[in-house]
Amino acid sequence: MVNERVWEGRELRLRSEHWEALRVLAAGEAVGHGWVGPRCGISAAVFRGLAGLGLCEMAPPEVLPTLGFGRQVGWAVRLTADGHDALLYEADRNAAPPQRPERPADPALRQVTLPSADMMVLRRYVTLWARLRCPPAEGLEQALRDAVQGAPGGRYEVWLTERQMASVARAFFLERVSGAGAPANRFGRECGAAHHRA
Repeated sequence: MVNERVWEGRELRLRSEHWEALRVLAAGEAVGHGWVGPRCGISAAVFRGLAGLGLCEMAPPEVLPTLGFGRQVGWAVRLTADGHDALLYEADRNAAPPQRPERPADPALRQVTLPSADMMVLRRYVTLWARLRCPPAEGLEQALRDAVQGAPGGRYEVWLTERQMASVARAFFLERVSGAGAPANRFGRECGAAHHRA
């Protein structure tokens, strides 16, 4: 667990040399005990800074002789779970954004664009599917996963069948009776779809 005091009042954004040091440690995980020593070519000061953030850990003095680096080794370091996850998160965050999807060949699909707030409503709705008396239309969850944020205004492009459109309208109906009518109003105005009671 990272000591929260380490984070107070400090600039936390890592520089390129820090990410490179973490990548060296990640490569070292695949070899033997996972500890990396001075031969990696990165200064101990870089690792000590990362250790202060909980992204790696320095070997205690009593462990150093057991690592096989030689008697004179002054330090060794390995990646922590936070360091591993930070690398994973950073790689995903900097990955190329998904390309705008091509129009599906299925003529039954209709493209709609939804703002982020409406997508949050729909994601909540599909997580409840097993408990709902009227569950979402088949394929709606996958359609939401396939949505790409690339339309003007940061909207999401989603391809839906008529049954999925009806499910979306029902989700916005549930949101309306829970206190927020904007998604239902917007969907009705832009897509001409509204929930009809059974």
